[in-house]
Amino acid sequence: MAGYRVWSISTKTWADRVELHSASTTWERTFNEGAGGSTRLVLSDQDVAAVAGLTDTYPGQRAIVVDYDGVVVYCGIVWTARYEYDTQILTLRHEDIWSLLDARLISAVRDENIPNWEITYSGLEYDTIIKRLVQAATTGTGRGVPMVYEDDYTGGRSRTYRGYDMDTLLDAIEEMMDLDDGPDVDFRPEWDGAGGVRFTLRTGDLSLNTIEVDFAADQTQAMGLWIETDASDVATQVFAVGEGSGKKTTKSPGLLVRESQSANISEYPAMERVEQFKNIKKGADLYDHAASALVARNGAVRQAGFELKLDSPILGNLWELRPGTIIRWYMRDDPYFTTGWREWRVLKYSGNTENDFVRIEFQPKGG
Repeated sequence: MAGYRVWSISTKTWADRVELHSASTTWERTFNEGAGGSTRLVLSDQDVAAVAGLTDTYPGQRAIVVDYDGVVVYCGIVWTARYEYDTQILTLRHEDIWSLLDARLISAVRDENIPNWEITYSGLEYDTIIKRLVQAATTGTGRGVPMVYEDDYTGGRSRTYRGYDMDTLLDAIEEMMDLDDGPDVDFRPEWDGAGGVRFTLRTGDLSLNTIEVDFAADQTQAMGLWIETDASDVATQVFAVGEGSGKKTTKSPGLLVRESQSANISEYPAMERVEQFKNIKKGADLYDHAASALVARNGAVRQAGFELKLDSPILGNLWELRPGTIIRWYMRDDPYFTTGWREWRVLKYSGNTENDFVRIEFQPKGG
């Protein structure tokens, strides 16, 4: 069957697939953070109600999978279900696999002895440290998530994790992603060939392919181009706050603070920002975070978007569309856009099963 199909699967086995006949399902894919959507089921329709009962839509126990022409475009865990008696409409709200990362501790000890647990990863790149953490957080009874991993990469990075910090997988991944030289991270859902879903962990440079769009062409298939520039999060100085509290005294080292100040943002007024890093204990490490946070905020953020039909030749094979894909785009003779080609990358894309359009948002490489 061509077009969209919506399924429910178990979050314990990531299988037990049941097709749902939704009136609409919205979905979104991005990287480095979570995304979600909603599914609307009209249970007054007997055909819908026959396969959309309490068991197959139960929050926490089921996930929604959306595919288009057999390609999975989204998988999200159902977290809330709202039923309206008068209309007999059930609305499911779901979030992708990132929502589970904040509910998984990285410690291999998960009882009262957790404060004594400690592990060090060294001689690796950040990508492989993240791989090790994901493996640790998806191992054990009730913790399995089918994953496909990249090869290991050796390098000069190291990280030590201690049970008393109570780090979740999300905490540990975000700490590395937020560094100026930290990797991008994507969990790509796909069918496993046996009726279940698995995720491919993609890290590092996610720009593996290119989509070319000429917005100035007479008969372009790309529609609704927009661009937004946002300076609300710009910083000229960043204070990174680590562990500790209060003033430095003879009895206490006090609150650990490092700061980084921009020397090249002369066009902006002074804007100081404070970032919290509760588990950072070394001044040098804390400074790295301050410097990285400043780089991320040292100018206004530009972002653009447009729509395409899901079967557009511009996309080619839908399997090739993924967060991080390069958009090579052209504009000319416009009062706001400068003339020329530029290469940006896909930040996120989203859709709705009520139509065959995909909305693509993209930004300059590096943010």
